[in-house]
This record gives sequence, C-alpha cells and structure tokens, in this order.
Amino acid sequence: MKKLIITADDYGMCADVNKAIEECVQAGIVLSTNVMTNMSCCEDAAYLKDKYPVLSVGLHYNFTVGTPLSPADKVSSLIDKDGRFLSYNSVREACKNKRYDFEQVKTEMIAQYKRYIEICGEPSYWNTHQNVHVYPDVYPLFRDVSFELGIKKMRSHQRIFVPSSTGKSDKSLKWTLTNPIKCRMLDNWQEGSKKMGISAPDGIIVRMNETDKLNLEYLFGNIKWKNNLIAEMIIHPSLTSDCEYFGGITEGRVKEYEIFSKSIVKKIADKNNIEIMNFEL
Repeated sequence: MKKLIITADDYGMCADVNKAIEECVQAGIVLSTNVMTNMSCCEDAAYLKDKYPVLSVGLHYNFTVGTPLSPADKVSSLIDKDGRFLSYNSVREACKNKRYDFEQVKTEMIAQYKRYIEICGEPSYWNTHQNVHVYPDVYPLFRDVSFELGIKKMRSHQRIFVPSSTGKSDKSLKWTLTNPIKCRMLDNWQEGSKKMGISAPDGIIVRMNETDKLNLEYLFGNIKWKNNLIAEMIIHPSLTSDCEYFGGITEGRVKEYEIFSKSIVKKIADKNNIEIMNFEL
C-alpha cells in the first residue's frame, strides 16, 4: 500500500486558517500541519498535540510575511524599511546579490524555534513558508541549523508527478526546460540530508496541471509513484479568503477546506490503495 501525508501548511496565520485546518484534522484527512510562530494566532497550537494525538505538528519557518521575532537590528538584511520580512522575490534577489545575511537567518530561525518550543514542545519536522529555503545557497543553512536544533525530519522537495488530466500542462516553457536540472539538484540535496540522518517523505505531489488538485478521483488514481512509497501533498485550507497574508492563494484555500474537511477523501484514497498517514516516517 502506498502512503500519503496530506499536510496543511500555515497554522497560526489567522483564526480562519486554524479553524479550517482543525476541521480537516477532525475529518481524519489532515494528519500533519505546521506552525508559523511569528503570526498572531500561533498560540492556538498550544493544545493541538493533546487534542489530536495522531497529528504531526511541525515548524513552518517564515521569512516572507509579517515581522520577525528577533529585534530589527539583529536581522536588518531580512526586512524592509517598515520592519517587515522581504517578499519572496526580494529574498531571491538578496541571495543572488549576496545581501542576505545567513547569520541573521540563523538568528531568526532559532528565535522561531524557541517560540515553537514555548507553545507546543519539540517540532515533529520542519519546512518553510513559500519554500524560501529551496535555493542553492540557503538550503544547507536551513537543513544544518534545524539538525543542530534537533529537528531530524523535514519536507522533501523531490517531485512525484501527476500527469495532466487534459493531456496539456499548465507549466511554463522555462519550468519544463529547467525541471530535469532541478530534479537532479533536489535528489542530491535530499540524498545528502539522508546521509546526515534526516528523515523525509519520498517527495511531494507535483501536478502537471493545477486544476487537477481538487479532482481527487483523478489525482489519487494517477500519481506516478515509481519506486516511491510515501508522498506528501500540501494544502492551504481556510474558512474565508480575506487574510492579508494569503498572497496569490485566496479562493483556492476555501475550496481546499471544503474538500479536505470531508470524509469522502479517505474513501477515495482507500479505493486507490492509499493510506493517509502523519509524519511518523
């Protein structure tokens, strides 16, 4: 039997996200979530592990929305003139131009980790908001600091594909051309992490057409598992679409909540010989 972790990212971002994620947990569909410890509703996570013992609760390092937990003068390269984290694109540009201070990144990582510990104990695993760490210079930093902090499970960004149900991909030409290179890079990164003693799923679900994300009858029946056993599917549910931090994912969050809070998801998984699991790899 193949295994699928359905992870709801962004717990703590706002009350509507927290409530939506918990309804998905109660339905037995989401068995993994992660906490943004610099967000206003992160303290709601304090009771998660006790209320839902089967739920894996990770640390969702956040470097692209809101404000840091560290004093501004300690993380000046990570923020704009208003004291807010740089946008995703600005982070990439700062890394490219060697203006992103990695010691300051480490300082803020430790601050977010310590805040997580205060709220709900040791994290089950780690990942980053908007996958900010998936960049050649930054990846080893996040991995190594997390390992030093004792977090020995992480998200794998190796790709487990689902072909388009229409036969047409919505990926750009640039994405298509660079995909083989990125796949090799991601494979190398994860192999290095494994040698360090870090555990991870075999990869994340990548749809060649994003409209298939909510077509679970098709999606679950057409995952190209190859030699993989454990895949992770990432969702971002919310009761509403009006949080200031949602960025490009707005109405889609509500649709994900409406689907992944229903027990029918498990029935579709069972039909396709897929076990929904947590991060206890």
